[in-house]
Amino acid sequence: MKLKMFIILLVLMLLSLGSANAQTRFGVRGGVYLDQDDPFVGAHLVHKIQRAWVFNPNFEYVLVDRGSMFTINADIHYDLPSRSSTIFWLGGGLGISHFSVQDFNNTDTGLNLLMGASFGRRAAIPFVQVKVMVGDESQLVLGGGITF
Repeated sequence: MKLKMFIILLVLMLLSLGSANAQTRFGVRGGVYLDQDDPFVGAHLVHKIQRAWVFNPNFEYVLVDRGSMFTINADIHYDLPSRSSTIFWLGGGLGISHFSVQDFNNTDTGLNLLMGASFGRRAAIPFVQVKVMVGDESQLVLGGGITF
């Protein structure tokens, strides 16, 4: 039930961003969940809320050996002041992870703590990120991607 409500709220938030297309960008991401040694692929939106505040909802599908795992995240980060094209950020948000294998299902809601850096201010912006998912099943995640 929590997962369905979160998905509905996330969709409503994403729909509300439609009026600000110039400030909303799409991206792809990938990396590894270090505690399990499993890679992930995903997608994200980047929406400037204010000058240095960014709303960054994202989805990550983890390529586990058995079963399936994915996360849905509603992150916000603050861009630290910078005079160069490299921007460092700190942030956090709500994370929901779901794991299932055969008849076993587990959904965990927790806190995301993250830091990262983006490189450049052009049409395609690469980034790297470190995320700690704090919850019943805590995770350390290294990732990167490109925002278009």
